[in-house]
Amino acid sequence: MVCLSTLLCLLIQFDVLAGETVCSLEGPPAKTLDSAQGLYVFFSEHGGSLESLRESARVPSIQIDRLPSDLNDLPAQRVDLFLRILLPSALQVNRGLAADRARLLSLGPAAERPKKDREFVEALSKRYGAPAEPISGLLERVDEVPVSLVLAQAAEESGWGRSRFAIEGNALFGQHTSNPNQPFMLARGADVRLAKFENICHAARAYMENLNGARAYAGLRALRARLRADGRPVTGAELAGELLAYSARGADYVRELRAIIRGHRLDDFDDAVLEGKPEWARVVSAGR
Repeated sequence: MVCLSTLLCLLIQFDVLAGETVCSLEGPPAKTLDSAQGLYVFFSEHGGSLESLRESARVPSIQIDRLPSDLNDLPAQRVDLFLRILLPSALQVNRGLAADRARLLSLGPAAERPKKDREFVEALSKRYGAPAEPISGLLERVDEVPVSLVLAQAAEESGWGRSRFAIEGNALFGQHTSNPNQPFMLARGADVRLAKFENICHAARAYMENLNGARAYAGLRALRARLRADGRPVTGAELAGELLAYSARGADYVRELRAIIRGHRLDDFDDAVLEGKPEWARVVSAGR
């Protein structure tokens, strides 16, 4: 077997799914920050502004565990800072998806696979709710989500990081849960449980797994597969058209996502890559 990346080789060696490891914030934080202003300065010193990342398409591999609660105190920089916070997590989860997909593509015929490869396929089948065979069914689900779409939905669902759910529980994508083992928060005045997450990357991973596994988004996955087969770009604006079921607002919701992508030029980040040593910073905002 030829490994397509160092990450893929390591995952094969240790028999794990990339999606299970990409959001682990291991070791002590590189920095502990207590305000949005402090985080803004930290980013300026590590990779520069959102605009500089847009130009270079190189994003430092620095995860942020949560949003600062005083994000609104930086009105001029709030939108850019929100996107800057989310960008590494979106890229990190996509990196894991790409590694799992590459491993799937490298597998030989089912009858000839060693035990570790059979277990790998079964684990993906369970995670994404698709039969283990044929592999083509899994390949339609184990695939990247355009970063532009991830950023746009996080912005729309969290009010650009201002919602209580986003600040208190990293609930950036408005995901409901009925799973008794999933930590949750209750919406005020309604019997609605929103899933809460340990860090921003975990929230992004759960959101992407939702798009890649839920029956409601089969159209999105089919469109993505057709675009890939035709050699055409897979864009957030195009896939957004298959998210009518994500919100009760339907077509208006899709139009809003596309307006966010267009207005903030989020498709500039669809080809961005992570670089540098993986690190993370802890945010401890006043009043939290």
